[in-house]
Amino acid sequence: MVRFEPGTTWLRQVHGAVAVEVRQPGEHAGVEADALFTSTPGCRLAVRTADCIPVVLAGDGTVGVVHAGWRGLAAGVIQATARAMGSVTTAHIGPHIRRGCYEFGEDDLAEVVNAFGDGVRATTTWGTPALDLTAGARAALADIGDIRVDDGGACTACSDVYFSWRARREPERFATIAWLE
Repeated sequence: MVRFEPGTTWLRQVHGAVAVEVRQPGEHAGVEADALFTSTPGCRLAVRTADCIPVVLAGDGTVGVVHAGWRGLAAGVIQATARAMGSVTTAHIGPHIRRGCYEFGEDDLAEVVNAFGDGVRATTTWGTPALDLTAGARAALADIGDIRVDDGGACTACSDVYFSWRARREPERFATIAWLE
């Protein structure tokens, strides 16, 4: 069960491309979507991830949080959120499974390649086909425009500091929360 401080908006994430605007604290909590954004100070926005990418988008008086798994990434969740926000100047990419650890089937990989090009193709450290989620996120952000991108580089599969379903079958998730003051 998801428990957040009252007034925090969290989602029932579905690996899609829907972004929801939050205008008051706690509004839309529990709705099916994969991104939230607001221009209202005090609205806390939360996404939960393990191996998927949490992305925080910041613009002129707006902030958004995105849950970007491979399906949502290919569907355009990052671009949809940026369009809905109207202005994005900075993106923060959080811990997620990285190319060396993300073994990926060819059929699903073809779907992401179709959306972002061959730059998302990778190889695991053990030599099998892999998906480079980071490259996909960076390509999505490049589609939006000239955005400063910060990425701490953490891999959820390589580090036991973060939860990973693919590496260790951990059911827990960590939250990425953003708000305007």
